[in-house]
Amino acid sequence: LRIARELHDVVGHHVSVIGVQAGAARRVLTKDPVSAATALSAIETSPRDAVNQMRGLLGTLRDIEEVDSQSSSESGSASGASGSESVARKPEPGVGDLDDLVTERRQTGLQVDYELVEDPVGAAAALPGPVSLTLYRVAQEALANVTRHSTATSARLVVRVVSDEGRARATYAEVEVVDSGRPRVGTSGSGLGQLGMRERAQSLGAVVDIGPRATGGYRVWVRIPLGEKNVRGN
Repeated sequence: LRIARELHDVVGHHVSVIGVQAGAARRVLTKDPVSAATALSAIETSPRDAVNQMRGLLGTLRDIEEVDSQSSSESGSASGASGSESVARKPEPGVGDLDDLVTERRQTGLQVDYELVEDPVGAAAALPGPVSLTLYRVAQEALANVTRHSTATSARLVVRVVSDEGRARATYAEVEVVDSGRPRVGTSGSGLGQLGMRERAQSLGAVVDIGPRATGGYRVWVRIPLGEKNVRGN
């Protein structure tokens, strides 16, 4: 399930970026070659990022295979083959990578206001990998959905990490994405994106609110309760 969620988010995000940038390049190709070149450059970069992240997922599968093979009677030869084919992979993304995500989304034409709220300063850096990854993936999917399914031209992304006064013990971490658009006609999705967000949240005991806003637009909000086990030690 985890790998299915990761593949959906990685592929869906980057394909969405490619589609938007390709359309932009086509519209200005003869009128504004410089803008077209910028859009084509983004198209060139996005698949490379997607491939790198998918290699990371393949590396996870190879790690699992290696552990299984080492416990079998043929562990020597199996683990040797796996090690020789190991895939160099980057760390999974997290809150620290949201600036790059926002920049990428802005290049597609979506104006994104991003704010990281920490109490105290540095609390986000203390988040463990799974929590930080979940915040990133929820933001990624929510912003991609604004581009795919909404008439909105802008969105607001806020990430909050709050710690108890005087103690290095986080109380909660949350991500919120809101827009003021209307559903785009003919763009209904499979629902797997929202399902993936809910599954990620459920695995961490989070509270989720996804749906239309009373004042118009759409809201995605996930709050993850944190305790001592969810804060990296100093």
